[in-house]
Amino acid sequence: MGSFKAPGQATVSLGVAKRFAIITGEVHARFETTFTNVLNHTNFAPPVDGDRQLLFGQLTGPQTAENAGNRTGQAALRIDF
Repeated sequence: MGSFKAPGQATVSLGVAKRFAIITGEVHARFETTFTNVLNHTNFAPPVDGDRQLLFGQLTGPQTAENAGNRTGQAALRIDF
């Protein structure tokens, strides 16, 4: 039985953090942001296998968010004392 390859995946993640002092040298704040799939490149799911004969080998949808789906981001503020 032959085999076929899924399309390649391209993901770019980015994280930026800044730490700065508040009032005195003992209290610090840290602001952090992280983003996945910054370029919002569509990564397709693997092709359909033999279970559905009409769609065999076709790319029918994008990857899920866990595997570099849509662009996502989050921000956090942390205060250390």
